[in-house]
Amino acid sequence: MNGTGKSWRILSPAVLAAGIGLAMAGCSGGGATGSPPVSAPPSSAHTAAEQAAVMNWLAKTNQMWTSNDFAAVDQITAGQMNTLYQSEQRQASLPKNASRVAFQLTGLSITIPCHAGAATVFVAYADTDVFDLGSSVQSVAMVFERIGGQWKLATAVNHADGSGWPALCTQRTPPTAVPELAPGSYTSDLARVLTRADSGAAQTTQTASPFAVNDFLAGPGSIPALSATQIRQDQQGGVTFTGSFAPAPGPTFALPLANGRGFWIIGNLTQSDTYSAPSGVRAKDWPDGNQVAIPRPAVVHHESDTFTTTYTAIDPLRSENTAVALDGFFGWPLTAVAS
Repeated sequence: MNGTGKSWRILSPAVLAAGIGLAMAGCSGGGATGSPPVSAPPSSAHTAAEQAAVMNWLAKTNQMWTSNDFAAVDQITAGQMNTLYQSEQRQASLPKNASRVAFQLTGLSITIPCHAGAATVFVAYADTDVFDLGSSVQSVAMVFERIGGQWKLATAVNHADGSGWPALCTQRTPPTAVPELAPGSYTSDLARVLTRADSGAAQTTQTASPFAVNDFLAGPGSIPALSATQIRQDQQGGVTFTGSFAPAPGPTFALPLANGRGFWIIGNLTQSDTYSAPSGVRAKDWPDGNQVAIPRPAVVHHESDTFTTTYTAIDPLRSENTAVALDGFFGWPLTAVAS
């Protein structure tokens, strides 16, 4: 369910088109054909239980999608995904004459990262239309966490550019070498950097530290460039915009890489956006093209939006003397209120 909500300011062009939540979804799911390859690392051996957990999650998610039956939400989701599903449950409605096609999932591959003791996390790679509400099939990585004896979907990320996924360590115990960025500081450091980038300010090696200034943070399609353009459009239309990021509750996952030279790190943030229009806006869109929240008053002076976001990064070992490189993203709207 890749709900882009209003066209989100910092999304890549591939997902800038306005999306919809369950409450506003169409009455039929997409039946995509010719799915792209999942580009997943080799599957681990002996994963029958993990595959069954994924299929159980899919079946229960389909009950929510086709029948508005959210009874199993706490059985199959945790952390960020539980927040997302609970938010959609509050909005969900299904017309009596609706007929939604069940979600698809193909190319399932399970990787169990190397661990000490019993496995508590696995990654399921698949091609599925769950995360964009049936619109198209995407390659996604889903992190399942064992909680209270049950496997629950904790977070997910998609690679819209088809670049594939980092190979994870699957044998022996995790490396003991120190990564450049401790998991405990990932989301706080990232929130600081993204908040500055969302203001439209150009990023330098110093301001982006400890993150590399790659195409997430520099260039025509980067967060600062897109934000600067939209902020300028807002100002020309008499609207001010402010945005910020904060660490979200829940764990940060640091999955050791196969080459022993670092970790694939996955963390969740909350993004808060605010629009202010002293003279009011009557159009359905703000000057930057983002849609005004629905329902909306005839004249809109203020809007507050919140999103849950996931960012992934390659976190090298400190001995490599290399910056942390952002490499993946997932976003979903939680609330949008206009007044």
